[in-house]
Amino acid sequence: MIGSVIPYLVVAMLIALAAAVVAAVRTRTARAALLASEEKCRQLVEHAPEAATRAQDQQTQQAQTIEAVGRLTGDIAHDLNNLLTAIAGYTELLITKLDQTNPMIQDAHEIRRAALGAARLTKQLVAVSRSQPATTEIIDVNAVVARTAGVLNGMLGNDIGVTLALDGDIKRVKVGARHVEEIVLNLALNARDAMPNGGRLTFTTVMHMNTGRDAAIGQAGEYVRLIVTDTGCGIPKEIQSTVFEPFLTTRGSIGSAIGLAKVHDIVKQSGGRIHLDSAAGVGTTFTVDLPATSEPSAAAHPTPSAPRLDWGSVLIVEDEPRVRELVKVMLVRAGHDVVAAAGPHEAIALLKRPHDIKLVLIDIVLPEMNGYDLAAEVRKIAPDAHIVFMSGFACDLMRQSADSFLAKPFTVEALTNIVHEALAVPPGRSGQSSI
Repeated sequence: MIGSVIPYLVVAMLIALAAAVVAAVRTRTARAALLASEEKCRQLVEHAPEAATRAQDQQTQQAQTIEAVGRLTGDIAHDLNNLLTAIAGYTELLITKLDQTNPMIQDAHEIRRAALGAARLTKQLVAVSRSQPATTEIIDVNAVVARTAGVLNGMLGNDIGVTLALDGDIKRVKVGARHVEEIVLNLALNARDAMPNGGRLTFTTVMHMNTGRDAAIGQAGEYVRLIVTDTGCGIPKEIQSTVFEPFLTTRGSIGSAIGLAKVHDIVKQSGGRIHLDSAAGVGTTFTVDLPATSEPSAAAHPTPSAPRLDWGSVLIVEDEPRVRELVKVMLVRAGHDVVAAAGPHEAIALLKRPHDIKLVLIDIVLPEMNGYDLAAEVRKIAPDAHIVFMSGFACDLMRQSADSFLAKPFTVEALTNIVHEALAVPPGRSGQSSI
């Protein structure tokens, strides 16, 4: 009987031994896994600063690239805009000389329309320049989104629906005037291009608290978060890191590419952050964080005093000869006495002589000193003279530093109207900007 039991005992012992071996292996495996996990955690902790530094370096490099391209674009666009101003202006003068029955008048109109169309694109190019100072306003993001959504239906088409999910308890933001509207419009137009067959565009607003751990956003504090989501084709992963660079587009539309670069610029200037999350065939979400503020809205501007007319000579300060001569011809034909200077030093010398100069028309980009510095000198030498800035792009600082602003390229009517309006108000009050 004992002999018959021994095999079972052997089997039981073998099973127990096998179980012990398995348990030992599992224990050692678990211990090894734990040690490996601890080592991995240690390495992650040790290398976390390096990883964060690499990520920050990549973001800095991208920002520097965008800024460099923006500066180059601004310089090119300024020169191009001067050429277009001369083309459109002289074509308009030619049209006034031609008889309406002359078959060449239609050709002249086409030239002018083409020049003005190119000028509109140039304005978009200038928008990516990184040196556009702006004053700030207290903005209700919800109000801007709701108001802008009212005009989006016509821009997006009937196949794209718009949904608003706005948090009524969000704070306001302090950003450049009209900047939130530009963000909303440009992101909406980008979404439209991503949904050629229709889809849905959703705007969401919420409050976001940055405790300081999210260094990518910026300083710790409260942010108003605007989330713009579309159901379009998505953005390929390999180009997501470069979508905010000017002129990069996968849809054949330079306008939308410039629009995203402009959004990036606005958010950066405002001390915020923009992030995208996209997948092919799923859609794209842009998340914009803007610093929140509890400041009250600015008080309404005082009503301007009654206009007065005070005619005199007009001083033109423009370094581009063709534009300088064009403005002179336009104003002389409108009945003004005109003197012209090719640069700030020449203009200052003219103002220091006995003169009857009542208005100084200044180009913003000049040699020797910029238009803002020249305007400050004009205020010292001739405090009663009116100042009108002219440039291919506008910013709030221009309107603050001058009595009025003239956008290039301009028509004869726009130029004469802006000069008359500037002369009709006391110096130092802002006039109306020509579009």
